Amino acid sequence: MEIYISRDGERIGPYSLEEINRQLAAGTLIPQDLGWSESSPGWKPLLSFVGVIVPGGASSTAFPTSLARPVTTGLPQFAGFWIRGWALMIDAVIVGILALIIIPMWLRFAAVEWTGHLALGPILQTLLVWIYMPALWFSPMQATVGQRICGLRVVDAMDGGRISFMRGFLRVLGMILSGLILGIGFLMAAFTERKRALHDIIAETCVVKRL
Repeated sequence: MEIYISRDGERIGPYSLEEINRQLAAGTLIPQDLGWSESSPGWKPLLSFVGVIVPGGASSTAFPTSLARPVTTGLPQFAGFWIRGWALMIDAVIVGILALIIIPMWLRFAAVEWTGHLALGPILQTLLVWIYMPALWFSPMQATVGQRICGLRVVDAMDGGRISFMRGFLRVLGMILSGLILGIGFLMAAFTERKRALHDIIAETCVVKRL
């Protein structure tokens, strides 16, 4: 089994189980450091992995001890369906307000340069959504305004780091697809592991609560 380690928001490794135990014994890793492996997806403390031996001789395969007790401090808390829904509603209001401000300005400009400019309204509103969300997910805030208000952020599903603008753009396309299939893609967040919606799976992201 090979295990990746999360350090400062970056994924490093993979390391063999023997190397993990060696570094734990040397003190360069601690049992509460987060790890991820293909056989056990999802970031969790190293002491939760079968075969990992923590200093003092306690192992994840041994009977529960004070060292082997599951640790929840510092673990990501995944955002559920309802809180994500509230954040999306706030963002819809914000985008609508921005559209009311920006689109008339563009239309006044377009009226001078082009004929048939009324068609620009829906196009500009769509472009606004495609820029607003990916740009804020890519920003250090890692969240739209609605998500920030609700205490959420969008992270890479593998290492918990910031996603790129293009990944954010792909996530928006996934949201459109989620809506086209009667909202089933959004409902998946209520039932899947790590509470991921269809667009999270497509873009390889997770929505977590801010610690």
